[in-house]
Amino acid sequence: MLVSPLPVDVRHESARGIIEISYPGRHLIYYRLAGHIDASLLSSLVKPTLQAMALHGHIDEFFDCTRMTGFDPILQVRTIEYLRAARASGSVVEHVLVGAKVVTLGAWLAKLAVGGIEIYHDRAAFEAALGRALCPS
Repeated sequence: MLVSPLPVDVRHESARGIIEISYPGRHLIYYRLAGHIDASLLSSLVKPTLQAMALHGHIDEFFDCTRMTGFDPILQVRTIEYLRAARASGSVVEHVLVGAKVVTLGAWLAKLAVGGIEIYHDRAAFEAALGRALCPS
């Protein structure tokens, strides 16, 4: 099992939320989200994926949302729009570890809207998926 958390490569903050980003593999991005993620942080979630897709065509994203307390509603709408557009030009698979009920609901709504999202309630299962992504057979 991998030891979490991974080292932080990039950190973005707003008055209410934090996004920490790690790049543990060439086609893999690991996000840690904490607090309330507001619309000002949206580009911090979108830019790394678009850049990695331009380089590799496929990207696996892992989101640890266990310290996240909520998000601006517009973030949900924009994330779904972005995922639809991104998937038209490449392959994106999201793995989301959830905690708070509002975050879990948001993840399920996104999964229903665009698919390709695996939702985890158990850290061990989430980290096992991360291990498989880092060391594919």
